[in-house]
Amino acid sequence: MALKKLFRILALFLIIYLVPSVIFSNDIKEADKLYRQLNYKYALEIYEKIMNESPSVELAQKIANCYSYINNTEAAEIWYKKTLSYPEAASDNYKFLAEALKQNGKFGEAAANYKIWGQKNPSLASEAAKQANICEVAKTWTENPDVGALVQNEIALNSENSDFSPTQFGSDLLLISDRWQKDKKNEEIYRWTGNPYLKIYSANSSKQVSLLKGSLNTGFHSGPLAVYRSLDTLIFTRTVLPAKRAKLGETGKQYLLIAVKKDGEWIAKEKLQFNSGGLFSVQHPALSPDGKVLYFASDMPGGLGGMDLYFSEKLPNGSWTQPQNCGNEINTPQDDVFPTVRTDGKFYFASKGHIGMGGLDIFSAVGEKNKFVEVENLRAPLNSPKDDFGVVFNADNKTGYLSSNRVGGVGLDDIYRFTIGIKAEPKNQQILAINGLVMDKDTKLPIGGIEILLINKNTGAETKVLSNSEGKFSFSLEKERDYIVKGNPLQYFTSQSGKISTKGATQSTIYDIKFELERSKDVFTVKLNNIFYDFNKWTIRKDAFADLKKVSEFMANMPNVNMELIAHTDSRGPAVYNQHLSEKRAESALNYLVNEGVAFHRLQAIGRGETELLNQCGDGTKCTAEQHQLNRRTEFKIVKVKPVMAMDNSGKSHMN
Repeated sequence: MALKKLFRILALFLIIYLVPSVIFSNDIKEADKLYRQLNYKYALEIYEKIMNESPSVELAQKIANCYSYINNTEAAEIWYKKTLSYPEAASDNYKFLAEALKQNGKFGEAAANYKIWGQKNPSLASEAAKQANICEVAKTWTENPDVGALVQNEIALNSENSDFSPTQFGSDLLLISDRWQKDKKNEEIYRWTGNPYLKIYSANSSKQVSLLKGSLNTGFHSGPLAVYRSLDTLIFTRTVLPAKRAKLGETGKQYLLIAVKKDGEWIAKEKLQFNSGGLFSVQHPALSPDGKVLYFASDMPGGLGGMDLYFSEKLPNGSWTQPQNCGNEINTPQDDVFPTVRTDGKFYFASKGHIGMGGLDIFSAVGEKNKFVEVENLRAPLNSPKDDFGVVFNADNKTGYLSSNRVGGVGLDDIYRFTIGIKAEPKNQQILAINGLVMDKDTKLPIGGIEILLINKNTGAETKVLSNSEGKFSFSLEKERDYIVKGNPLQYFTSQSGKISTKGATQSTIYDIKFELERSKDVFTVKLNNIFYDFNKWTIRKDAFADLKKVSEFMANMPNVNMELIAHTDSRGPAVYNQHLSEKRAESALNYLVNEGVAFHRLQAIGRGETELLNQCGDGTKCTAEQHQLNRRTEFKIVKVKPVMAMDNSGKSHMN
């Protein structure tokens, strides 16, 4: 007994202090402790193992919360639905589910769940109705994006982790990232996300990204930041934890610090005088164009709720005045964060409290300090159902960068470049562009979300866009260039390409292109062997390993498909129990494939109980063990297959 106790203590020590990549314990107390310490990624690993063996509403609730906290809204949606399948689940889960659905772009379903939440909480009915109505607004904005704006992923800047809050620094760009450093071993991990701490990086004009040198990136998280016009001083955010508590997964408090550049390295200097000493956070600095007004976000006492935006003015001696709240035109009871000021003085920020499309949205406002008017949502495509924040404009005030975790990105948060006011070009300027349409060949209905590539044959540069909900897309073209327009070959089974040339064009020309996509079956079954189970069991048998290996290899070779794992039981036992047993079998197969490297979001576990028998062995029918065995199975069904791309001639383009 003493040896066993010693082993458990040692295991707990390793979980908390050494951050192992796999949690080996199934102890609910250890998982709950990690959960309380905000170590959601590692708590999840234990919770999901226990859930497979002993499901409960409490476990489902905590798993759903963990996914919500780490911003995996797709998994959060699944688990809030599982939580609500228990009659005793708290009614607030309808609100949490609605929030996840909204960020997943399922506005109708989100509105319905907000209404259910209001019905179950009459005192919150008006708030629920408001949120349901906002879902309708978000749906309208999503389906009617600004055709004068273009947003494209800045792929060269992004990693598989989070990259956000770009800031101009001369011809370079500073950005914040928790990417893995290739040359650094035993990197410290932020237990909330399971990724390294946030650091400040620099990207040169060739988009080569490197860690910013100096003492800015020591300790816990560093960034975001604001840069002085002189380029020799900056204000940056640093997250601070007492050393003895830094390993326990706490989020810490954010401070604003001054840093100066000396001998090519950045040296962190003093904290600004209005930091709290640990009582509250100050973060996300932004400077006015003349450098005399500092804006930042804080949860200091006296605000409207969540994080509010504040301003401070620079005094002649270089110090800053006591901060003042930017006012209720900007601030809301929820988070208002990530301020920035354009060179012409226009103010931008991100908010969850104003009418938005999902998570954080980017807003503009006219004014300064605590006097603002005309707060306006930038709408799609600059905003999306996901989080959109950390915007910065170039000197022309029409192009720039924003941060987003929208669908289709490279990592968790990505940096996107954008252009606005495309339609406002002077009429006497030659315009060369593509206006395209993607539609279903059979129904002639538009198809949104299709990735189209424009390849400049002269330079090799690639530009990617997605068709909008009306099936439309557009590209701007350069003079005297040859182009290829095609679907991304990694996204389709086959594709064709079209050629366009602007050589010899002497006047504004719009090239109209229509892509007609062959309809593929929405769902079809691929010849993959079923796997079978022992009576009243859901564990994977050894004779299924080879077949599951084939499934994982199939998924690796077919990145454009998702899969349903549909599990069944025989008819023996109560139907309710068999339904539950089949769900466990499906989840067991799903977990096996996830451990083999298949992405969780590409799989869906479905239990059908005894409702789809393969033979006559229903209730009351005598059958052999082999006949019953045939019904205890998990089937693999391929869904959400990307359609095959085809194109026909249209407008002035030449299509092959």
